[in-house]
This record gives sequence, C-alpha cells and structure tokens, in this order.
Amino acid sequence: MDNYKVTVGLEPTNDYEKAKQDFLRALNSIGKLTPQERQRLLEEFYGAAKVKFIFDFFNNYFNK
Repeated sequence: MDNYKVTVGLEPTNDYEKAKQDFLRALNSIGKLTPQERQRLLEEFYGAAKVKFIFDFFNNYFNK
C-alpha cells in the first residue's frame, strides 16, 4: 500500500458530473507522467482497446 494515500473528499452523485471530474483528474495525472510513462500508458490502453474490439466483434458475431 506504499503507492496509495488516504484522502477525504466529495464525489458527485450525478454520473455526468462524476465522469467529467474523473476525466479531468485523468488529464491532470497524465500531465505529471514522464514521456516514457505516457508512452507505456498509451501502449497499455491501445492493447486493452484491441482486446475489447476483438471480444465485442466475436460476441456480436456469435450472438446473432
């Protein structure tokens, strides 16, 4: 648990506002990464997106 810190805060109950807040936090966090960390994160997200695309493709194909 060394990589985490305890925080206290308020979280919106509206899904739209929560998504907006999460997105802005993500942009802020990405801005703090080194170029190498940004590259690694991009590669991880790209890989996850490919897996999701393939899963969705086969799921749609076989569920017809």
